[in-house]
Amino acid sequence: MKRIPPVIAIMLVLVLAPWSGAHAAEEQKQDIPYEVIERQSAETAYDESTARRHRMALGVNIDPFPTVLSAVDREFGLSIQPWFSVNNIRILLDIAHFRIPDDCVATRYFHKNDINTFALSFEYTFGKNFDGFLVGAGFGIWQDSVKHRYFNESATSIRPFISIKGGYIWKFHKNLYIEPCLSLDIMLAREKLSVFWSGFTPLPAAGEITLKFGMYFDI
Repeated sequence: MKRIPPVIAIMLVLVLAPWSGAHAAEEQKQDIPYEVIERQSAETAYDESTARRHRMALGVNIDPFPTVLSAVDREFGLSIQPWFSVNNIRILLDIAHFRIPDDCVATRYFHKNDINTFALSFEYTFGKNFDGFLVGAGFGIWQDSVKHRYFNESATSIRPFISIKGGYIWKFHKNLYIEPCLSLDIMLAREKLSVFWSGFTPLPAAGEITLKFGMYFDI
């Protein structure tokens, strides 16, 4: 049997070596399940998306508590809360109008206790995308107005107050969410309202348990 000349043997090695290496790499790639490759791609995409989650947003809450509370006396009530957020810090304006039911605050001479409030709150959300648990505090102006039962007169007072709150933001569809919340407003002054000889003392504090609805837009 004739021996292959050394020159031809070297050429065969050079030609076949790349093909054999590529074939081995292809076999090794086929040994890895496609599920693993897809899972790794999904995890990478998830990590990239979470890295971009802290950003800015504009949103608004609708609080039905003043509406329900006012409806007890067949009156109109509403609370609108626009907010702006940078990462985990949220700044919220609370503009509300409602009536406290006569069964709660009416006296012998006064009834129809209407409230207007304007408050600014600073909140911290613990989630990564404007969601999760939140805590906050704020301050604002609380305006009381009551009417005398027998005279066509009303009395009004304006008091500063501070508020503390806590809750949870749960997104049920994209940028739509619900927000169960507890809050307490504490008046910083006590002013007695009077019409002629009759007097009315507004509540020193007010609490709220509510379920807000909201939405936001990324900016």
